[in-house]
Amino acid sequence: MNQQGARAFLIGFTLLALLTLFQQIFHPIKLAGLQGAFDKGEAPEFSTAEWFKGQYQVKADHYLKYNTAFNGELVRLRNQVDYSVFGNINTILTLGKENYIFDPNYIYALNGTDIPDDSTLTEKVHAVNHSIALLDSLHVPLFVFFAPNKASYYQEYLPEPLTASSKTNRAFFNSILEEHKVPVIEFSEWFLTMKSTTKYPLVPKYGAHWTTYGAYLAVDSMLEKMYSGRNEKFASFALDKIEMSDKALYTDDDYLASLNLMVKWKSPRMAYPKLSFSEGKKPTVLIISDSFIWNLYDLGIIQNCFSEKSQLRYYNKTSYDYLKNNQGPVFNLSIENLKMCDFVVVISSDPSLKDFGFGFFESLNHLTNHE
Repeated sequence: MNQQGARAFLIGFTLLALLTLFQQIFHPIKLAGLQGAFDKGEAPEFSTAEWFKGQYQVKADHYLKYNTAFNGELVRLRNQVDYSVFGNINTILTLGKENYIFDPNYIYALNGTDIPDDSTLTEKVHAVNHSIALLDSLHVPLFVFFAPNKASYYQEYLPEPLTASSKTNRAFFNSILEEHKVPVIEFSEWFLTMKSTTKYPLVPKYGAHWTTYGAYLAVDSMLEKMYSGRNEKFASFALDKIEMSDKALYTDDDYLASLNLMVKWKSPRMAYPKLSFSEGKKPTVLIISDSFIWNLYDLGIIQNCFSEKSQLRYYNKTSYDYLKNNQGPVFNLSIENLKMCDFVVVISSDPSLKDFGFGFFESLNHLTNHE
């Protein structure tokens, strides 16, 4: 490199460093940054003790990794090059055929490679059996709804052929529930029967859950099963119309954000039900669920069909009320809490079945109905 070239390089490098420092301090440019679920950390406070232990350096390194100016934009540029040139995505997700995106945990659940050890299953079965008996003694019905598995629904788009196993967590727990005559709906099987005839997608190409339209069909079946045989008029809903959108809403393309690309992929045209609600009894429902529950809030079902005393225990860790307000960590339930419930509902995706109920059943082990 000649002297003039070296000087130009030094000037350019210095300007880039000064721009980065200026952005880091004053933030004059609004940056998109990175999206997805990861810990960005907090700027560590300096202390001599942590410095000599090496802890300050570790925290500072983690913080600067995600918070240095232009870091997100450079990562997105790298990701775009990797995808555009090599067809790779830099994420824990799996890229299938025709750009269908899968969470590998759904693939593990489908081929039965995520089954816990025997001792864990034995403890879980004991907790489930005790909980069913307890709820039966309180005359509080339990309903279990298994959410659809995207890897099962779109097997033809998986990157490699896969033979679904008959030995899975869902099959195991379904057999336990059948023994106790607990009402169950397996939406994976039901959605597959409708796949060739449905007018709108039931599972999104770029999303993790059911589509908003799929959730509408699912919750209609849930409420029908819950209210079957009861001579009461419950609050209900009706479909007014279907609105089509070129832009995916709610969770229908929630995988795309975590790809962190410069150019966001265009989602297929999606269907969005518009519902109206009718008056009737609003039951108090205790819901234990993973992230498949959010679509029911998006549709307005929880807010309009269940009572204000209803509660969501999200992953049995965080409590939400019927309006989706975060109520903080879940509390230990008592017999009186359970007696207030008209229904207990567990909604679980296949990957979540490694810990069926998310510890809810175990939390009832200490409870006994003495009546």
